[in-house]
Amino acid sequence: MSATIEVVEAVAGPFEVLSRPGTTEPVLAVHGVSSNNRLWSWVLDAAPEVSMIAPDLAGRGGSPARPGPSSVAEHADQLVTLLDALGLDRVHLLGMSLGGFIVSELAARHPERVRTVTLVDGGLPLDFGEQGPPPAAAVASQFRAQYAADRVWADESAYLDHYRGSVAPLTGADDPRMRTLVGHDLAEVDGGLSVHRDLETVVDDAVSVFTSEAPAAALAAVRAPMRLVYAPWSIGVDSAPMYASAHVERLVATTPSLVSAALVDGVDHAAIIMTDHGAAACAAALRANLES
Repeated sequence: MSATIEVVEAVAGPFEVLSRPGTTEPVLAVHGVSSNNRLWSWVLDAAPEVSMIAPDLAGRGGSPARPGPSSVAEHADQLVTLLDALGLDRVHLLGMSLGGFIVSELAARHPERVRTVTLVDGGLPLDFGEQGPPPAAAVASQFRAQYAADRVWADESAYLDHYRGSVAPLTGADDPRMRTLVGHDLAEVDGGLSVHRDLETVVDDAVSVFTSEAPAAALAAVRAPMRLVYAPWSIGVDSAPMYASAHVERLVATTPSLVSAALVDGVDHAAIIMTDHGAAACAAALRANLES
């Protein structure tokens, strides 16, 4: 059955939600920091049996930004109100990148709402080394510069070329799902198209991940079974990954709830979800959780 799009009014505000009924228990899928709910197109194709609910996070796609500062914890609590609005008591969680941190936090804060957690190259605490996490001001400046939304694109193809060149070089240029993904980010303005995500929300979310020990506290508190798939590269071949294998192995050895971690060959942070090869690995981990 095909996916549908609707706006769901929750206590925390409206969410644009992509949903696709299936034969499994419901899966709440949460996208990354600068993405939207069309990110899950590849997993929907790889796992046609999965019953999925995929919202746009506040400040992205069709979900407006919320008042006040944003954070991983804020998103987690907002998504619980979405579950309430949909009448869902307990769900399986699937999160990519920032979405991984959000679903880990949701599982830690609201364990009664969670059956399992599947993480896609995100959600585990980062290895900051001896120097510790970077200053919040430095992270905010980096993300503000990276995602400043003042550029106008001539058409969707121009933005897609930029998107692939800057963050997703291993994805398919002719993949129609890529056009669906980036098209949901764009809005018509004078002279062309502009990205319409909320910059302050993106910056706040990045700061809450990259300058905090909160992900380690969340991981320690999660009791639901967790499975991770992760990439050997960040942006392009041979780039430094988000998670080194030695760091992941240490976390698996010391975290009873983290029951498996699979390194997916030949992908970077984007291609682990936005290619058929990567999505198949994500679907395999999700199925293992659904069947546990």
